[in-house]
Amino acid sequence: MSVCFCFTVKILDNQDHLSTYIEMIEKAIECAKQYHEVKFYTDEETSRLISATGIETCIVDTSSFYFVDDFKVSLLDVIKEDEVIIDTDLFLFAPLNLKGEYDLYVDFKDNSSKYWYTKYLNWFISNGVRELFPNFNIEIITVPNIGLLKFKNKELQKNYIEMYSVLRNWVLSKDRNVDRGVSIILGQYLLGMLMTGYNIKYCYKNKNNYAHLSGPVKFEKNVLSSMVPSKVVKII
Repeated sequence: MSVCFCFTVKILDNQDHLSTYIEMIEKAIECAKQYHEVKFYTDEETSRLISATGIETCIVDTSSFYFVDDFKVSLLDVIKEDEVIIDTDLFLFAPLNLKGEYDLYVDFKDNSSKYWYTKYLNWFISNGVRELFPNFNIEIITVPNIGLLKFKNKELQKNYIEMYSVLRNWVLSKDRNVDRGVSIILGQYLLGMLMTGYNIKYCYKNKNNYAHLSGPVKFEKNVLSSMVPSKVVKII
């Protein structure tokens, strides 16, 4: 199995965080390549900033990307059957275990009642998303964190990519400078709604050993210094 990272500096709102992202990406790659072949999808501008050896770097045109998950979704039809996309703030401490017959593999279960969803769901409703998607709802649902993402159900993947594109373009038609934080609805909440509609068989974590510094935790003092290869952390 190969793991795929993707990142471009173009989606950063705060350039003050650039050094943190560089350190984080380099360490995440070092952890991952102990156990898997690694591909790093990026652009020319970003590749000049990241020092990584022993991996395959794939240069991509990122000129149209705005949201953090634009890159990830664009790769779903590109990666091979034996490849999985993981976030650049996810640190592997053992080989990934993605066994079993599942439609979808993701990171962990989240709940849409959390404020990082509700603050942006209100934006969608107030801007008339139901004119585009009448069934778009704000009911409390289980939302997958897509820090790890792999589809086995190709019909679900196809519909997700298509709906992501339609909803993304609708968002940008409302506000070309919209808060990039709405990406959490595009990337994760949308997938949660699709999962409910499909009644699919999905897998969370699956006894894997890794740490995912999702959200602002990655910016806490000294947190990255503890993320080093061969550190054993068990998260189930």
